[in-house]
Amino acid sequence: MSTWLTEKEYRQSGAIAAGMTINAAFMDEIKTDFDFRSTLNRTYYWLNQKPDPAPRLVVQWLSDLRDQLETYFTLEEFYGYFRQEVIDNPIVTRKAKAKTREHETLYLDLGRVIDLAERIVYRESADDINLDTVRSDFETFCIALARHEQDEMELIMQLCNQDIGVGD
Repeated sequence: MSTWLTEKEYRQSGAIAAGMTINAAFMDEIKTDFDFRSTLNRTYYWLNQKPDPAPRLVVQWLSDLRDQLETYFTLEEFYGYFRQEVIDNPIVTRKAKAKTREHETLYLDLGRVIDLAERIVYRESADDINLDTVRSDFETFCIALARHEQDEMELIMQLCNQDIGVGD
């Protein structure tokens, strides 16, 4: 039997230690309906425009994306994942825990990209830090995020196949 947790209960419950799984329906809805994906694509497109965009705009775009990322991960953590009293699938539990831990890393990685862009705006950067550096680090972030998202989708599909079977 599953138990849904409020944010406060989740933080205090030790749910990660007890075992976690994914609510595939909610997780899929979060991934398809939330506006984060369009913000990410728009930011990527704008950042790679020539001539170079103004560094202040880059900081604003990346900051807006970080706000969206925070909301996106919060929705996933509190509605897409849930604690299970009895762990039926230890592989899923282990993968679910790993995916939630990656949220903080990805969020901090995007923060570092913003810090680089802000150093350009406020002229606190060394000569080797420019918009190409920001683009490169943002690309690295996007690759890590895409890998994370693919892993979550595979986990959703694994759970769906187990719950409803794959049919013959």
